[in-house]
Amino acid sequence: MKNIVLFGGGLHVQYCIDIIEKEGKYNIVGIADTKKQIGSEIYGYKIIGRQENLQKLIKDFNIDAGIITIGDNWSRKYVYDIIKKIKDDFIFVNAIHPSVVIGKNVVLGQGFVAMAGCIINPGSRIGDFCFLATGAQVEHNNYLGDFSSISAGSITGGKVKIGNFSAITLGVTIVDRITIGENCVVGSGALVLNDLPDNVLAYGNPAKVIRYRNPGEQFLVSQ
Repeated sequence: MKNIVLFGGGLHVQYCIDIIEKEGKYNIVGIADTKKQIGSEIYGYKIIGRQENLQKLIKDFNIDAGIITIGDNWSRKYVYDIIKKIKDDFIFVNAIHPSVVIGKNVVLGQGFVAMAGCIINPGSRIGDFCFLATGAQVEHNNYLGDFSSISAGSITGGKVKIGNFSAITLGVTIVDRITIGENCVVGSGALVLNDLPDNVLAYGNPAKVIRYRNPGEQFLVSQ
């Protein structure tokens, strides 16, 4: 059983811990977090250090791999960049709840997290460091770009494309053959009937562009 470290001690980590424990594939040696006190304990695991001290953590705790346990898409990328600068060949594993249904010919990237009840239908491709929340449904032949996310209860139609860093929030429905650009946020409960360009916030029924977003702009508030 590989020893893994979790990067990020906010609210999102408790979901990831639950998934990893239920999978039974990895041994969690602890959590690396930039703010929480080293030696303190959250959700049954200790804060063992900072991501900036990764080389020492690998040696001290015999770490084989890790998962970035952060809900915000751009924040995951920020932590990823720090890790890669320290150790370019660091291994990232996936955390997939046992109840997740994965269809035939689905391709999954590295660092992928899927919570309970998600469905990924045949022919879909999930990029690196993507996140699917509880009950998200990805229809056939979808493409999810790197560091993108789909929140709880959202549904995509067939042949939907979601760009890098884009976030589909709670209870969104996206009809067939829609393209969502990069760095978009689709607000809760939206019905997406038309393509969306890069760098926008959109919501409503039907969804409309509300404003433009800057690259790197967070959509989730950290704990």
